[in-house]
Amino acid sequence: MRFGVVGAVGFVVDGGALWIFLSAELNPYIARALSFPAAVVVTWSLNRVWTFASAGKPGKRRQFNRYLAVQLVGVATNYCVYTSVIRTFGTGAQMIVIAFMAGSLVGMFLNFWGARQIAFRDID
Repeated sequence: MRFGVVGAVGFVVDGGALWIFLSAELNPYIARALSFPAAVVVTWSLNRVWTFASAGKPGKRRQFNRYLAVQLVGVATNYCVYTSVIRTFGTGAQMIVIAFMAGSLVGMFLNFWGARQIAFRDID
């Protein structure tokens, strides 16, 4: 449940940044690539202190690096879904929203598994 709430916050941060970049008339591919980093930092912070607070806490840098690695796999999948949808159906505003939502849904499942099994797990 907590992971879902944090994911929703990340979705809003990511989508808000995407909207801002698109409003600045950036290419939708570049805008999507730029919106991701803000969401990663926000979700890592929230997951660290709230979702997986009971997990052992290795150094912040080490944990963030593991989290980032997991997120990069999720975002690669997310971005592939996003680009596939807009390449297939066009870059209209509605398609960009649908592509963003579809990519985020697929990425969410990979990110949960990776966060739970890798990023916030005690690995010595």
